[in-house]
Amino acid sequence: MNALAVRLSLFLLMPLLAGAQNVDKYYKTIQKEGQLPIPFVLQKLQQNDLILFDDALHMALEPFEFYQDLLATKGNPIDYVFLEVFGINMQSHLDAFMDNEKKDKTILLKVFQDNFGGYGWRYETYYELLSTIWDLNQNLAEDKKIKVIGVDQPIYWEGIHTREEYNTFQESLIGRDYFMYKVILKQMENFQKGKKGIFLTNTRHAYKQIKKKDGSLFWNSGTFFHQWHSGKTYSIRFHNVNLSIEKPSQKQKNASTDGLDKYVYKWVRMENGLWDEAFKMNGDKPVALSLEKNIFGKAPYIGNHMLQAEPGQVLSDAYDAVIFLAPLEELHFSGKIDFIFTPDFKKELKRRIAILEGHNLQGFLKKNDVSDIDEFIEAICQYQPPSKNSLAKE
Repeated sequence: MNALAVRLSLFLLMPLLAGAQNVDKYYKTIQKEGQLPIPFVLQKLQQNDLILFDDALHMALEPFEFYQDLLATKGNPIDYVFLEVFGINMQSHLDAFMDNEKKDKTILLKVFQDNFGGYGWRYETYYELLSTIWDLNQNLAEDKKIKVIGVDQPIYWEGIHTREEYNTFQESLIGRDYFMYKVILKQMENFQKGKKGIFLTNTRHAYKQIKKKDGSLFWNSGTFFHQWHSGKTYSIRFHNVNLSIEKPSQKQKNASTDGLDKYVYKWVRMENGLWDEAFKMNGDKPVALSLEKNIFGKAPYIGNHMLQAEPGQVLSDAYDAVIFLAPLEELHFSGKIDFIFTPDFKKELKRRIAILEGHNLQGFLKKNDVSDIDEFIEAICQYQPPSKNSLAKE
């Protein structure tokens, strides 16, 4: 082999060697600092009053199995479970379900029917969580029962009759993070009474201090807590695929609650898969890791605010810790419930779809491979079992 070929071979090998070295650093950090997830969270609840959990994907199955295991752990101090996706106007229904002598899911119909998107909140994981809490509360004293609190802004579908009115509602969500922060803070009595809670949310709402390019903060729910109640809260992300925003979208799309209609994005693995390799070296065992002053925390920030964020920010600017539950290829999407699709709700759903999609109804029907709205409704009202996380393939 001549000198040029040797240099070329070394040049091609350099990224592989660097990657191997980094994987080793990640693995050593897991070995040195990794802890079992539930004991880790219970320890953080001793030190903090509120844990913010980012499930990475609302449809993710495994985080909700973890929440149920956490709540079922003997001696856990949790007083409140705060849920992002249920509005404060659903509280009477949540309370009625929890207080009922028999477990009756029909009490929750309105809770799952009246979501922001209009089609109903179908993720089975949310019902299973509520069901588990009902079971646990049967064996707890009245003052020890776990309280479930919906913290989101309300939507009143009865008052929405046009797409313009729905768009106005979307615009009202500009203060959503502050709204959820204030609802939780009120329930926690300003952290003055020693109450303990967990806030089950998604991605940006759990960010604690991501900055804009001008150095000011993006004020997410987690940011309000982190900045104004230092030492009272702790933010944890479940390891999954990560949202990577590439550029603004040039296509005009219907406004969505998460705002992703405005961007071109993709799903990526942390550090191009180095995290996954390190967890694999650790036997793919569930593990919790603080992000403070280690190689995991120094990973570049990837997420919702990427295009407007100050350069150089890292994952520890967004979260305090990460929990790995299983390899990405073994993660699942939630099953989808069918019990919310009563005859009355099917009629209401037809009305909502006409409002939301009426301006381009034929395109909507073609996209969903159906001939009319009734056929679409019949298609989505069927129960769907959990499925593999298909985003991991991307």
